[in-house]
Amino acid sequence: MQNRSVDNESLLWEEFKKGNQIGLSKIYLNNVTALYNFGCKFTIDKNLVKDCIQDIFITLIQTRSKLSDTRHVKGYLLKSLKRKIIRELVKKQKFDEIVESGDYLFEINFESLSDIGNEDDNYMRRAFEVHAALESITSRQKEALYLRFNLGLSHIEIADVLHLSSQSSRALVSRAIQKIREITQPGKKQIQNIISLFLATGNMFFNI
Repeated sequence: MQNRSVDNESLLWEEFKKGNQIGLSKIYLNNVTALYNFGCKFTIDKNLVKDCIQDIFITLIQTRSKLSDTRHVKGYLLKSLKRKIIRELVKKQKFDEIVESGDYLFEINFESLSDIGNEDDNYMRRAFEVHAALESITSRQKEALYLRFNLGLSHIEIADVLHLSSQSSRALVSRAIQKIREITQPGKKQIQNIISLFLATGNMFFNI
C-alpha cells in the first residue's frame, strides 16, 4: 500500500513538473496534515508552521522548471519544511551546523493521562513509564521515531530528512526503541498499546 502511494505521488510530481498545477494541488491535499503535524513538533508557533508550508509550495511553483525527479515526495516536503522552520527559528545562528548536529527541539505531544480513567493501576504505571521513556530520548531520536512510525517513511527517506546515511537512520531508530524498552521493559504489544494513547497523531509499530 505504501509503495502504491509513493508511486502515485511520483506521478503527480511528474505532472506538476510538466506544468499541471492540479498535480501540485493533489500533492498539497495529500500531505498538508502530515506537514502541519510534523512542523508543530519544532515550534509552538502554529502560524509560523502554516506560513512555512505555504512558502515551500510557493517556492515549488516558482522553481518548477528546476526541480529534480523524486520518488519520495513526502520525504522531500518534510525535509523542505524542516529546513524552512529551522531557518526561521535560528536566523542568527549557523543553520547547517544546527541541522547536522541535531541541536534543536523536537517535541512529541501527549494527551492528558486523565483520559485513561478506566484503566487499572498497572496500566497507568506503564503509561507513565513510557511517557518518561519518550522524554528521556533525544530530539533527533524522537524525530526519527515520528518519521518512521507515524508518517511511515522508509529509512532512506528518514536519512534524507535527518542528513544521515540509511544505516545511521536504522541505528538511530533501533537505539531509541532499545532505550524505551530498557526503561519500561514491556513487550512489543504493550509498548504499542500505551504509546498509541499518547502520540498526538497516529500509532507506533515497533517493526524495524
